[in-house]
This record gives sequence, structure tokens and C-alpha cells, in this order.
Amino acid sequence: MPADLDAAKYVSFVSSKKDGSPAATAVWIVPFDGGYAFTTDADAWKVKRVRRNPAVTLTVSDVRGRVAPGAVVHHGRAEVLEADAVRRVDRAIRTKYRVAYTLMIAPSNLVQRLRGKRNGTGAIKVTLVD
Repeated sequence: MPADLDAAKYVSFVSSKKDGSPAATAVWIVPFDGGYAFTTDADAWKVKRVRRNPAVTLTVSDVRGRVAPGAVVHHGRAEVLEADAVRRVDRAIRTKYRVAYTLMIAPSNLVQRLRGKRNGTGAIKVTLVD
């Protein structure tokens, strides 16, 4: 497992749109079952893109997804995880990002539940191929 990804606070996750152009999103990642995983809305565009094309990249970034010059680009294959694995990834994210999760994600989840939005949380795992 690459040390830069293990130590990263944010990672630029890049998947491909239908037309082949890249779509980058900054995500929190955790080591998970021989790869790296992150949570997302179950109906997020990145989930749809991964189902269409599992070839992705991960690069250490800042909170806005900006990648430093010379940063290592890690190629991988992504998969959308099932419910049991999603819960495990969510627990790992809550543990690694405890304060930020409590301040940012937990209130958002509460608001969604209060509004009756039931799309739920999904998770994506990336297994590196480089």
C-alpha cells in the first residue's frame, strides 16, 4: 500500500464520464480489504461512472481536489460495495476523520433523514493496479 495514500487526508478520485472526459472529486479514503475505499451518496454520479467504467485514478490532493505538481498518480479498478461493506467503510471513515466527520457529515446525514431523503450511503473501493 503506497505511503502517500496511507497518509493522505484528501485524495483526488478521477473517473470517466460517458464521453471519456475525466471527472475529479476530492474524497476521504481509508485502507480497506487490500485497497482504498470511501463513502458517497448511493446515487452520486461517481457511482454511476464507476458502474459504467471501473478504471480510475487516485492522487493525493488538498480539500478542493487540487493535486500538487509531481504527485504520484495511482491507477486502479473501482467497484461499488454492498451494504455490509458500506457500513464497515463508514465506520473506518468516522474513525480516521473523527472531528471533521462529526462537524460536516453527521449533520448532513441528519438533515437528509429529517427531509425524508432515503438514497442512503454508498461506498466505492479502489484496488490499485500499478
